[in-house]
Amino acid sequence: MEWQTLAELAKGCAALPKETFKARFTGPFLLEISPEAGEEVAGNETRIFDPERVRNELSPSLQASRIVYFGDGSSFAAGRNASCEISCRHTTVSETHARFESFGSIWSIKDEGSKNGTSLNGRRLNAQEQCPLKFGTKITFGEAQFLFLGTDDTFDLVQELCKEPRIRPKSLGKYRAEFAEAGTADQVLEHFPGPFLVVQAPKGRDGAGDPKGGVSTNTITLSAEELTKSINKNVTDAVFDLSKHSLVRIGRATVTQIHLPLGAISNLHSALVREEGGNWSIQDLGAKNGTYLWGERLEDKKILESGTEIMLGNIKSIFFSTEDLVTYALHRDTLV
Repeated sequence: MEWQTLAELAKGCAALPKETFKARFTGPFLLEISPEAGEEVAGNETRIFDPERVRNELSPSLQASRIVYFGDGSSFAAGRNASCEISCRHTTVSETHARFESFGSIWSIKDEGSKNGTSLNGRRLNAQEQCPLKFGTKITFGEAQFLFLGTDDTFDLVQELCKEPRIRPKSLGKYRAEFAEAGTADQVLEHFPGPFLVVQAPKGRDGAGDPKGGVSTNTITLSAEELTKSINKNVTDAVFDLSKHSLVRIGRATVTQIHLPLGAISNLHSALVREEGGNWSIQDLGAKNGTYLWGERLEDKKILESGTEIMLGNIKSIFFSTEDLVTYALHRDTLV
C-alpha cells in the first residue's frame, strides 16, 4: 500500500465526476492529516506522546496530508515496522500499533497493545479491543492523527481543497487593447503569462433543444455530421485566462471554471490540468458529444501545445500561449 499526498490524488482525480471517482475507488481511505518525517529514536523505542498536542485540531492540507487507499484487501497492520502494510513514521507510533480488518462492508480497528494507545474520536481503546469504524471517524495513534474516509468523503474533501473560482472571459478586442497598452513583447509576457483558451461560441445562451428558449438540463446529442462542423453563425471569441489556475473544468454545470451554458455541452465536459513543469493537459470527462483534438476524439489525457484546436462537441476552441494569442488577436479576421 502506497501513501500519496492529497495533491497527488487530486492531480489524477479532482476533475472526475463523482460517479467515475466512486467506480474507480470502491474501498475506504485513511488520511494522515499532518505526517511526521520520522526521526531516529534511541534504541528505536516509541516516544511517549504529549496529550496536549493531540488536542490541537489539525486541518487536511493538499500538499502536506497523505492518503492511502485500502483497495481490495481485508486486513492491514499499521505501525512503524517496515512489515506493516500501512507505514506510519511518527515516533509516537509503535512498531505494530493497530490493525484494520473488514467483515463484509464493515471495517474495524484493533489496538495491538501499542505504547501510546489508539483513540477513536477521543475515546481510547483498551489493548486488543476491536471496534467498528464509521466513515469520518478521527483516529489517533499517539500524536499521529488520521481520518477514516469513504469514497464520498474523500471526493468531497478533494473537491473542497481544489475549489477554484470561475474564470470570467474577456473579448478578444479587450485583450487586443490591453496588449497594446502593456507595451513591449516582454512587458506583455510579464503582465499576461497565460496560457489562454479561446472559445468560439454563439453569442448569448444557446436554447437549442428547449422549446421555452432556455438551456435544457439534458445534453443535446449531435449527429456525426453536426460534430464535423463548428458553429459559425454569430460567433464571438470568449478568451479565458488560465494563468492563475491549476484545474479548469469546462461544462454547463455551475461548478465549472469555464461555464458554457450551451445545449451540446455536457455538465462536466472536459478538464484542463496544469502538469508538473508547467505543461497543460486536457482530458474528457465522459462528455456525450465528446472532446476532439484536431478532429480526433480524445480517449486519454493529452498534453496541449499552443495553437491546438479543441472541439467541445461542435464548439470550437483553441489553446494559446501568450505569444500566439497576441498574433491571433492581431490577425484574427484573416485566420478564421
